[in-house]
Amino acid sequence: MLGGVTGSFKAGRRATIKGSWDPGIDLTPQLWIDASDTSSYVVGSGNNLSSLTDKTGNNTLGFTSTPQRAHNAIGFMPAFYANGSESIQTVDGTGNPANATITDGYGNHWAIGLVRFDGVNASKDSFWSFEGTGRTYAYSAGATNNTFPGEIDYDGGNTISNGIAKNEFTVNLSRYTFAIVSIIFNKAGDQIFGRINGTTRTSIDDYDNNLASIAQARLFRNRSNVRIQGYIAEYFHVADVPGTGGTDISDVEKAEGYLAHKWGVTGSLPNSHPYKTSAP
Repeated sequence: MLGGVTGSFKAGRRATIKGSWDPGIDLTPQLWIDASDTSSYVVGSGNNLSSLTDKTGNNTLGFTSTPQRAHNAIGFMPAFYANGSESIQTVDGTGNPANATITDGYGNHWAIGLVRFDGVNASKDSFWSFEGTGRTYAYSAGATNNTFPGEIDYDGGNTISNGIAKNEFTVNLSRYTFAIVSIIFNKAGDQIFGRINGTTRTSIDDYDNNLASIAQARLFRNRSNVRIQGYIAEYFHVADVPGTGGTDISDVEKAEGYLAHKWGVTGSLPNSHPYKTSAP
């Protein structure tokens, strides 16, 4: 059952980090949630979320069951928590479309989140996914028994990359540990790949078939009803190229640096990352 539906407000609130780059100013995200921005959500009894606002102003968000705001989840900062039966998703409401536009006319899309898994009991447990008419994808565990090798699920027979059902990560997520995960669908550069903590950790697959242009965004949830136990501190996705064009991913790198410095996880970035020592 869906609950906690709210309207939306204009993005643009600058993050309190040592840097000038801000996703609400320097990008045009299609969906953006941020547990550090306490003005964007309301908490009821037991730290249950009673409403959550999409900071971009594009979507109305609702819940399955009651995800929570967890105090001091990462350092002294909060994060959104789901217990394995809860999720957040875009829904109808207040004049906004029911579905979040996740691609532009050329199929470009990238998503990034600061996430932590606590429990996995199905290979399709996902931190985020999209469901709609056409080709969609999910960022899923790829295993059971509280492990998270990770995969970009290409939607089976309706695959986005010809002849390939999924793109598996080469490095597992560690249980109870926050990580910055980026998923890139770059039509301009004919590439699909995933990154963990500022390093590419999947194959670079051909981008043969466009993602669906309209799809429901689902957080803590697969395209079906499979859900994960874990945290999302901040998440946004963008319907554009990941950089200046071609295979450039400078916008993704800036987003990784922004999250790392804002949430105090710069130690997870490689020394070669352009924003290892200073925020973008």
